[in-house]
Amino acid sequence: MFGINKQNSLGNDQSLNGYKFHLMIGRNFNDKLSVGFGLGNEVYKAGKSDMPFSTRFSMLPFLADVRVPISRHFLSGSLRFVGNAGYAPRIGNDMFKGASALGGISYHHPLSFNGPDLLFTLGYGFQQIVLPYQPNNLQLHSASLTVGLFIN
Repeated sequence: MFGINKQNSLGNDQSLNGYKFHLMIGRNFNDKLSVGFGLGNEVYKAGKSDMPFSTRFSMLPFLADVRVPISRHFLSGSLRFVGNAGYAPRIGNDMFKGASALGGISYHHPLSFNGPDLLFTLGYGFQQIVLPYQPNNLQLHSASLTVGLFIN
């Protein structure tokens, strides 16, 4: 999945922009439940250079993903509930740690019979970023629209 994110929750007219790339490998249980685990790369950039951290930093989260079908016949595709949770450990000086969670609805559009699905996910997410040497952590809330490829 790939998503673009813009946050304005840092105060003092400071913004945090970034993108996410997640790769999941999982198992589909008779089209009733899909469970996956994966690794992500999230890159953020602060809008001003007077932030309490460098203007560009990354996170490398380990992720768990669950998808449950809601409707199998929705606009020639299927509609599914999505739940996603992850944790990124601190690695070096530019990889921050923090937890994340996402819940939402995903539309899977088949590209071919028994082939991959193009998926669009509309969700609400929470991202915690633990700042080194700072008393407060960043807690970001965002609505997102992501595009992905679901390979059967």
